[in-house]
Amino acid sequence: MFQPRSILQLVLIGFLAVLLPVLAALIYGGRTMSRISEEHRDHIVSVSESAEYLQKLASDLVDTERLARQYLLLGDASLLQLLNQHLDGMDEDFEPFLSRSKETSVAVKNMKELKEKLSMRLNLGKALKSTDALTLATIDALNSSLQFLRKQTDLELRAHVEAAKARAQDTQENLFSLGYTLIPATLLLVGLFSLLITRPIREIDETIREIGTGIYREGGKIHGPRDLRLLAERLVWLRKRLHTSEESQERFLRHISHELKTPLATIKEGIELLADEIPGPLNDSQRNVLDILQTGVAHFQSLINNLLDFNLMKSDRSLNREEVELKDLIESVIRPYLLTAQRRHLSFETLGQAMMVNVDRSVIVAAMDNLVSNAVHFSLEHGKITIQWQSSDRGLTLLVGDEGPGIPAADRKNVFLPFYQGKALRTGPIKGTGLGLSVARECIESHKGVLNIVDSEKGAWFEVFLPQDSRRGSLGLQNENSVAPERQT
Repeated sequence: MFQPRSILQLVLIGFLAVLLPVLAALIYGGRTMSRISEEHRDHIVSVSESAEYLQKLASDLVDTERLARQYLLLGDASLLQLLNQHLDGMDEDFEPFLSRSKETSVAVKNMKELKEKLSMRLNLGKALKSTDALTLATIDALNSSLQFLRKQTDLELRAHVEAAKARAQDTQENLFSLGYTLIPATLLLVGLFSLLITRPIREIDETIREIGTGIYREGGKIHGPRDLRLLAERLVWLRKRLHTSEESQERFLRHISHELKTPLATIKEGIELLADEIPGPLNDSQRNVLDILQTGVAHFQSLINNLLDFNLMKSDRSLNREEVELKDLIESVIRPYLLTAQRRHLSFETLGQAMMVNVDRSVIVAAMDNLVSNAVHFSLEHGKITIQWQSSDRGLTLLVGDEGPGIPAADRKNVFLPFYQGKALRTGPIKGTGLGLSVARECIESHKGVLNIVDSEKGAWFEVFLPQDSRRGSLGLQNENSVAPERQT
C-alpha cells in the first residue's frame, strides 16, 4: 500500500482525488453547454437567413408576375428582355435552399422547373394573349411552390429547435445523473482521506493520553505518512523513558520509605519510653515537649504511609472487599485528628445514616484519611469540617469539605498530580509531600469510583462517588451527628 512521505503530501493527494472528478464533470458540462449554445446560435442564424432568402424569393416572384402580366398585356419586347433577366437572376435565390432537407430541395427544383417552363412559354416568339391560361397557371404554381417552400422551411427550422431542446434535456439529465454519481463518490473519497489523515493522529493522541495518565503499554504500529510514523516512534521512545523513570521513582520511594521506617520506629519507641516515664518522671515542660515530639512523629509516619500507599496503588493492587459499616469507618478516620482539632478549635460534622458498603476497608480508609487530613491542615481556626454521604441507585456519594481558603481554579487540574504543591497555605510546622490527593484518587479509582472537586462558596469540597449494588445498604432520612473535641487550655 502506498505510504505518502508526509501529511502534507497525503492532504494534497486527497485534495486532487476529490477535485479531479468534480473538475471532469465541470469540463464535461461546460463543453456540452458550449456545443448546445453553438447549435442554438447556428439555428438562429439559419432562421434569419431563411427568412431573408424567402423574403427575397417572394419579392422576385412578385416582380416576375408583374412583368409577365405587363408583357402579356402590352407585348413590349423590352419588357420581355427585362423579364428574362429577372428570371435568370432567380437562380441565385434558389441556391441557399438546395443544401437543406430533401423536401425543401424537391420544392426548390420544382420551382426551378416552373421558372424554366414560364421562360420557355414567354419566349415562343409569338404573341400571347393577356389571358394566356398556361402562363397564368405557371405563375400561380410558382406562388404555390413558394408557399410550400416557406412551410417546409418552417417545419425544418421547427424540427431543428425540437432536436436542440431534446439534446439540451438529455444533457441536463446526463449532468444530473453525473452529479448524483459524483456527490456520493466525492463524499466517500472525503471520508476515506479524512480517515487516512485523522487515524494516525488519533492513534498518536491516544498514545499521548495514555502517557499522560501513566499507562505505558506497548502500542501497535501506526500506519500513515512517514513523518507521523517517525513522530510515533519518538513517542514510543518517550514512553519507554517515562516508564523507566517512573519505575525508578517508585523504586526509590519504596526503598526510602522502608529505610525511613527503621529510624522512625526507634524514635517512636524512645518517645513511648519517655511517655511511660521509664527513664524517670517528667515535669510539665518536658511533657509539652514530648507531646510535640509525638505529634511530629505521627505526622512523619503519616507522610511515610502516603508514600507507601502511593506505590501500593500504582502497582495495581487487588482489592480485598468486605462489608463495612460506613459511619464507623468515617469515625475511625476522624478519631486520630481529634487532638489536632482540639488544639486549633476545629469541629467535625458528619451527615448521613448508618449503612453497609462493600469496599476494601484499608484502601477507602487511606483515601478518606488523606481527604480529612487535607481539610484539617488547610482549615482556619474555629472552622468546621463536614463529611456527609448519601446512597442512591447508582452508588454512594461522599462529600468532604472545610472552611479554609479553598483551591484556586488554576490549581484544580493539577492538585491530583503526585508531588504537586498548591498555592494555598498549609497550617502546621511540617510541609506536606503533595501525595495526599494523588493517593486518595488512586484509592477511589481502584474501586471504579471518581474523585472530583466541587464548586463551593467557601473552602475546598471534594466529592467521592463509589459505585455500589443498589440492593446493598438503605437510603432514608439523614441523621446529623456532631463530633466536637473538648477545648483544653
